[in-house]
Amino acid sequence: MNRRQGVMSLAIAVIAALALSVFGVVRGTWAVGGSDSSCYALMAQAFAGGHLQPVSPLATDAPWPNVVVTFAPGGFIPSTITPGAAAPICAPGMSVLMAPLAATFGQDAIFWLTPMAAFVLVMSAFAIAARLAGGMAGASAAILVATSPIVLYQSVQPMNDVLTAALWLAAIAMADRSLASGLLVGVAILVRPNLAPFAVVLAAMPFVERGFDRDAWRSLGRMVVAALPGVAAMLLMNQSLYGSPFASGYGDASSLFSLSHLNANLANYGQALFQTQHVVPAIGLAAPAIFDGARRRLSVVLLLFALGVIGLYLLYSPFPEWWYLRFLIPAIAVLLVLSSAVAVSVLSRIKMGGLLPIVAVVLGVLGTRIAGERQAFELKQMEGRYRQTSELVRDRLPANAVLITEWQSGTVRFHAGRDVVLWESLDPAWLDRALTWLRAKGLQPYLLFERREEAAFRDRFRAQSDVGALDWPPRLDLNRQIRIFDPADRARYLAGEAYPTENIRPPNRFGR
Repeated sequence: MNRRQGVMSLAIAVIAALALSVFGVVRGTWAVGGSDSSCYALMAQAFAGGHLQPVSPLATDAPWPNVVVTFAPGGFIPSTITPGAAAPICAPGMSVLMAPLAATFGQDAIFWLTPMAAFVLVMSAFAIAARLAGGMAGASAAILVATSPIVLYQSVQPMNDVLTAALWLAAIAMADRSLASGLLVGVAILVRPNLAPFAVVLAAMPFVERGFDRDAWRSLGRMVVAALPGVAAMLLMNQSLYGSPFASGYGDASSLFSLSHLNANLANYGQALFQTQHVVPAIGLAAPAIFDGARRRLSVVLLLFALGVIGLYLLYSPFPEWWYLRFLIPAIAVLLVLSSAVAVSVLSRIKMGGLLPIVAVVLGVLGTRIAGERQAFELKQMEGRYRQTSELVRDRLPANAVLITEWQSGTVRFHAGRDVVLWESLDPAWLDRALTWLRAKGLQPYLLFERREEAAFRDRFRAQSDVGALDWPPRLDLNRQIRIFDPADRARYLAGEAYPTENIRPPNRFGR
């Protein structure tokens, strides 16, 4: 390959990486929604403020049963170490990386991390594929990874899946720089500890090129030393958060991983992978037969990594939704790299190398289309209700408001900075007494629901509390999805006092 082709291939990869990164910013949700994103965001907020974890002083004072559970927002469990604190169910690594952004640029800067990781992921795919089969393979790998439906879907969310893949592929791409590679492995383990066993793949990298000579062993030693700070940080945080270096917020690994999950996961992942990537990743399985020498050894190591990651998650608790392919992004990216390298090698041998750019672009368009069909371009709008809800709480409710809520507990804690009480963990006999206690503490309680939660709330509380009937109009109604009730309004409403419900609609479909 001449220099001009090399420059062009690099330019294509950079454009693909930038496009994915910009997509992650422009179409990003910019909102904390479910339990995972709540966990990462609130831990980052705590770290940026100089704390180990979120703490609610109310959790040490409130008199009702199971009190610590009611103050632990989505994505957290009660701390067994620190009174009033919540312990994360997620690994702390992503929050560690988010925290400097939040401390320097404000808490919204945590949403920059995933787009930044997306750029690194694509460029790392380029570097590995180029090492195997030249710049054209690198450019094709960059396009395929940047347009993978699951990569597009996760690049707009504050989740650790793209970050995990970026760290592992960057570590592989930089394997010839043992200190940098080891540092990246340590951070990758901090971000997602269950992939720690695959550090052996990186340990094999020095020997792929050099064989078992002295320099290779020295390189391995430097890599191990560089990885130790990340591993040590993980163990120390686990000790501080859970009381054991080997504990986690997810609980006992034996309850999460089982051979009994194999059949369900084979069906779920197999179907989702074929529907979104077709047979393209499978082409990479041929790499050891296509290459020879050091490139064959490298392809074998990459395959072992990809198949190992897939094998691990085949034993994990099954999830039927297609987007749980997110667990497999490191493996999918590696297989796309290998597929690109195989395709370049085979087509070049039969003098049809010119077809590859066309095929890569067609597959890229197809991947983008599939991502669109699976709502990757709609997530900003769909998740927007979380941020809009918190802005209502922040701007329309008094500073002493406490929200009795469930699904939006992490959202309200992060974006609005208000305390929350989780009603699903509150003893049904204690709803009225909890409202009275909060008012006695100088706080103003409100009830916040997504519409689908209201029936469950009534079923839980109305037998023992008039408030549990939710039989008065809400104060605020956001797009007929979210409703906020003031319990004090019930008596006024039943006494004949009329007041309007403020109906709020989002300003536009793209506004944050």
